[in-house]
Amino acid sequence: MKGWIGVFGVALLASGLAQQTVTLRAWTIGPEDASKTRATNLVEAAEELNRILEAEKAPYRVRVETSFETTNWDNYHRRLLLAFQSGQAPDIVQTTHVDIGAYAEGGYIVPLEEYLGRYRTFQDVTPALWSAVTYRGKRYGVPQDTEARPLYFNKPLLAKLGWSSGQIAGLAQAIREGRFTWEDLIRVGQEAVQKGVVRPGYAYWHRPVNGPDFYQFYYACGGTLQNPQTGKLVLDRTALGCMYGLLGRLVQTGVMTRNLLGMTWDNWHNTVSSGQVLFASAGTWTWAQWATQYYAKDHGGYDYLWQTFGFALQPAVRPGGKPVTLSQPQAYLVTAASHNKELAVRLLNLVTQPKYDAKHALGSAHLPILRTTYVLPEVRSHRFLQSVRYMLDYTTYQAMSPDWGVYADAVFRGISAVESGQLSPKAAVDLVAKDLGAKLGDRVEVR
Repeated sequence: MKGWIGVFGVALLASGLAQQTVTLRAWTIGPEDASKTRATNLVEAAEELNRILEAEKAPYRVRVETSFETTNWDNYHRRLLLAFQSGQAPDIVQTTHVDIGAYAEGGYIVPLEEYLGRYRTFQDVTPALWSAVTYRGKRYGVPQDTEARPLYFNKPLLAKLGWSSGQIAGLAQAIREGRFTWEDLIRVGQEAVQKGVVRPGYAYWHRPVNGPDFYQFYYACGGTLQNPQTGKLVLDRTALGCMYGLLGRLVQTGVMTRNLLGMTWDNWHNTVSSGQVLFASAGTWTWAQWATQYYAKDHGGYDYLWQTFGFALQPAVRPGGKPVTLSQPQAYLVTAASHNKELAVRLLNLVTQPKYDAKHALGSAHLPILRTTYVLPEVRSHRFLQSVRYMLDYTTYQAMSPDWGVYADAVFRGISAVESGQLSPKAAVDLVAKDLGAKLGDRVEVR
């Protein structure tokens, strides 16, 4: 396993007498290294908890073991599932809100309602984030962070196309107002290729592997993922066809390379951050990744990024339409296997403070979960976080369903088929609808 493990604990009283030690294990993941505060904040909060326990003259102290995964989500999910199924799960796991439905149905995690009301700290969490960790009316997690997924644009490349500094500076607002759409992006991308500003296929890049970002296209096309009344997944054929049509046009027009899917993340990040791609969809956390891990690290860091990149919402599909972004909140969950559930929530109460929230946000470029964090001086003066904060007003989420993995895999197979030229958008929609109908039956509504 690529990553590290940290341990904190107090085992002896000052008098030298034996003292009970309660060990809490927590598994966390980036996978980007900049998000290591998902683990280190727990370690610091444990130190704080032990000081409180000492003041209370409690007969025990807490020892926290944290692991931080830097491989990838697939490996992490496999590791979690094996631990759940074998009864070897840690006390706390950090994962995406999307996993809550499946883990709750499997009986692997516990609802936290009976604990959350005991702590005032949790009242400061942005209310919308509680809905992201609520399944069947019960809150199963404590929000850890959230984010948005901007469209990054290369300012020097736009300048080479003849854009003025005012046009470049105004692009984010034009997208926000629905005046610059995906069709405009395709037009500009084609111009960049024709004029040799970028190589063919390098005018726009989305992520190179399956993941949440693709549903920004689906939402921009007017799609719905889940029926709020029944909880069933929804496949909107018209919206999916619009999404596939857009992705197909990006390839067919030479704006996006046909070989993007399957590229390694390292190659993707280094190519985009070194200025070879005009537009790219990524995450707010990517800003910190580029500055600390990739090309920008040795070329000026954040100063280089501000000089080179702008960022905006994902454009609307039609003029006057609403642009979108997508958030995938992270959460700390308490497992059913834990023998110290109440103590685990007490630790999560302490880690849910503005000082830890700010440390994580500033270091990883994720967005704070607490309303009061935004008023801290160090966050108020953070140019990037303040610049992207408005994107949460346009955000969307994936569905939270035990069947989400089946749904997402089917949709991604359609994306691969369309971008490779194997299927037309309509044929891909038909294939996905048939596949989901066969696998999920009446658990999916095909509209």
